[in-house]
Amino acid sequence: MSVVGRVAELWRYPIKSMAGEALAETFIGKGGVSGDRRLAFADADPAGFPLTARTRKEMRL
Repeated sequence: MSVVGRVAELWRYPIKSMAGEALAETFIGKGGVSGDRRLAFADADPAGFPLTARTRKEMRL
């Protein structure tokens, strides 16, 4: 088997569209990286969506 690339860094983003976290190791399965994008914000007013750092700059650090 030939090497086609190497992993330089592993990152996961537990909350959609928010800051990620660097990982030393992780499990990757059919659903992707374990814990990645498993959470999201909810709003009782659906007109306020999508609720992301792109649409709501005040969410950025």
